[in-house]
Amino acid sequence: MSIIRRLIPWVVFVSAAALTASPPPRFDGQAQQPIPVTGLTTGINNRTGEWPARWEINALEHEGGPRWDLYIQGLAALQNKTEADELSHFSLAGIHGMPYAPYNGVGPVPGGSGRGFCPHGEGQFVAWHRAYLALYEQILGSEIRRIAAQYNTSYRNFTYREAARTFRLPYWDWASNAQLPPACATLNVTVTGPFGPLTMRNPLYSYKWPTYPLNETQFPGSAGFPDETTRASDGKSDFSLDVVNANLAAVAGQLRDQVYRTFAFAETYDQMSSTADPAGLSLEAAHNIVHDAVGGTFAFIAVTAFDSLFMLHHANVDRLAALWQAAHPDNTYQSQTYITGGLYGIARGDNVTAKSPVKPFYRADGKSFHTGISTSSIDAFGYTYPELKGWGLSQYQGSGVISRINSLYGSNGDNNNTLAGDEWFVEIAVNRSELELPCNINVRVGEVFAGRMALLGMPTHGLAHSKISLRRALGLNRIGRDAMQRTLLEQLRVEITKGNGAMIDAKDVAGLIVNLASIDIMSRGNDSEFTKYGNKRVVPLGRVG
Repeated sequence: MSIIRRLIPWVVFVSAAALTASPPPRFDGQAQQPIPVTGLTTGINNRTGEWPARWEINALEHEGGPRWDLYIQGLAALQNKTEADELSHFSLAGIHGMPYAPYNGVGPVPGGSGRGFCPHGEGQFVAWHRAYLALYEQILGSEIRRIAAQYNTSYRNFTYREAARTFRLPYWDWASNAQLPPACATLNVTVTGPFGPLTMRNPLYSYKWPTYPLNETQFPGSAGFPDETTRASDGKSDFSLDVVNANLAAVAGQLRDQVYRTFAFAETYDQMSSTADPAGLSLEAAHNIVHDAVGGTFAFIAVTAFDSLFMLHHANVDRLAALWQAAHPDNTYQSQTYITGGLYGIARGDNVTAKSPVKPFYRADGKSFHTGISTSSIDAFGYTYPELKGWGLSQYQGSGVISRINSLYGSNGDNNNTLAGDEWFVEIAVNRSELELPCNINVRVGEVFAGRMALLGMPTHGLAHSKISLRRALGLNRIGRDAMQRTLLEQLRVEITKGNGAMIDAKDVAGLIVNLASIDIMSRGNDSEFTKYGNKRVVPLGRVG
């Protein structure tokens, strides 16, 4: 199904006086004192020493109560702050891409891209977003504690203060449930506020720009932007939940399989993290597909972070990375040096290692920047995930984590990760500069959709890699390897679709390399092992269409 990216306005506001904060400080991008990124430091279990866990968003909404009430009110309060406040949702979201402005006293560097701090398509992808989420979590947590202090009955005062103390960002596990969380799909939401029931526009539904039209200097090319964030449209409604969920359903199997193969197949942190790695096994590749499927401004990487769904999405990417790190305890940060294509705070051509700065995020001393090494542990930022609860970072045991991963992503009814035999993949490498971005590279076997490589609007140059399994498209077809290869060479189709739905002939993209690969799969001995992959045979396909 083609994905419609219509930029159609939504509305979000909070009318509750109880959420009004004190007047914010003026912010011009140059912080007087750098904000250290420590994550939240409250809520530690005094008996076990364990940090509070981030909850899955559907579980958090289902539980309701103080934790949910405070989360919604906290988000609304951040969104209500003026864009001049560096602790506002506007300022925090703007770190990622537009408005391409300094933050935390960190400005552009000569030779940089001038297009946001975020290193998409680079090895720092996981590390950078971990620090970014930690900053947002600590600012939101502070706002939540302020709101919790307003509950004035003794019982509510205690329960809401305790909920605030242990609050951590929720995540959306799209790899096991590829449907938009219902909490993000309703225009209004009712919670229990400090003074009783409170109905407000849902801050998880959309974000309304505080100043509109947008400033063309801050948001270049924004003349046609709507006044609010959007998701996929059916051409009639502002936000079509049916279209979003249909888009997600179309890639649900690929997302689950791709995530599992990252766990089972990626041997290094670099392979796990970024589409820049030639192995084509990254979590970033699955992450791109989700952005694309949700559509609207969520698929527009320069402004995607303004949608609160972004934090849920990236908290899940962080969770998956933390699980991978727990299963690979000797490989928890970047091991290869790469040359950056340039970011807002890093010059093009600079060498980037695990010790390079992750800008604009300062460490606790407020003087030095976080690095890939300092962000390698979730313990450093004061949180854990449900699958890791009960273990300190130094106590993680690979086999126990692997068993949990297998139960989540490796053993659904139509997933044959435990079966032996051949598995066929399409391996894709492409130079972004030869494509009109954003776009999708779709793979089909005959008329059957097998999967896609989603390329977002940034970065605009550099090689990207992905590996797409053909297993679901082929079903349980067990013909011999040679016969299967002949069949695939006859039926395999690669299509490139631009963001507006127009087609690009794959044969016209000189920098597109497509290979057909067959890999031996060996049954795992038990649930404490990943599926094992053996010999690989590659058939170069050259220019395909």
